[in-house]
Amino acid sequence: MTARAAHAALLELDALRRETARGQEPAPDLPPSGVPRQTEYWVGKAVRARRRLTDAVAKNLRAVSNVAGRPVTVLGADGCLDERMLAFRARVARDEPVVSVSDSGCLRRWLSTTDGNAASLSIITYVPGRPLYAAVVTAGAALLSDCSGSWRLTLADGWQAMTGEPLVADPDPDHIVLPQALEHLAPGLSRHYAEPIFPRDTSSAIARAVLGGAVPVAVHFTEHVLNSAILPVAVGHGMAVRVDSGRLIEKPWDASRHLYQALTGEIPFGEEHVIARDMWAIKRATRVLARERHLAARTHPLDAPFDTAYEDDLFGFDFDDFGDDV
Repeated sequence: MTARAAHAALLELDALRRETARGQEPAPDLPPSGVPRQTEYWVGKAVRARRRLTDAVAKNLRAVSNVAGRPVTVLGADGCLDERMLAFRARVARDEPVVSVSDSGCLRRWLSTTDGNAASLSIITYVPGRPLYAAVVTAGAALLSDCSGSWRLTLADGWQAMTGEPLVADPDPDHIVLPQALEHLAPGLSRHYAEPIFPRDTSSAIARAVLGGAVPVAVHFTEHVLNSAILPVAVGHGMAVRVDSGRLIEKPWDASRHLYQALTGEIPFGEEHVIARDMWAIKRATRVLARERHLAARTHPLDAPFDTAYEDDLFGFDFDDFGDDV
């Protein structure tokens, strides 16, 4: 079911991209003249695109709409995130199958610029008696994970089963993916990561650069649990996730249970998660961020970090361990 939903969403994203690039929007969507009306048009175009994506998934799932005799509900086109969350919980409580299709980042920016890191879709599926399924759909690929395996879909190559380890090059330690809200820390962070990346949508950047590239670590601001399918997807593709509470998740079933408990309100989901290939990368990123946030919080420009012991963020040793001989 999740694979069909992800495939339908990827096809619809590709159709939206081609229509916009070629000026082939349907007649009711033709842009008006004048800047104010054009702005209104593009805001409305993003709303219509969201509905098209949700409708495409719902249409594709009609062929499998009976799970234990109950139809599948697809959420995503109507209401705010909190309203859709309550609707998702209500169906889980009644043991009814439900699929959430939620866009993160800025769908309008993606429509206008085709920037691959501007937006993505989080698809979360609940089927009674089974663990949660999750998929992340970007403009170029869909990534899916459950407790039995993980897969990657592109329109050119179709579905590819993953091995549980990222099929990418050796990690490039100079890169890190961070939310735009942390861009003010860039001068300090560049002392540790020469090429920090601050995308509009961290989910799409993680799917592309971490799961599909050589970037070893990312920080994800969750925004909302319905927008966070990237967490179980990342774990299913061989990554480790440090959740907001400090707990480390490395197994797909633990990631599925964590997301389920957050979706049903049993636990708080938190606001910041670190996704990386290994525990060393998580510790390094966590330590560097804590240090740079501490330094940025200093109120006087002459305050200097001389009261902070120097700790090498590459190897984890402290010069104080060597005594007075250093």
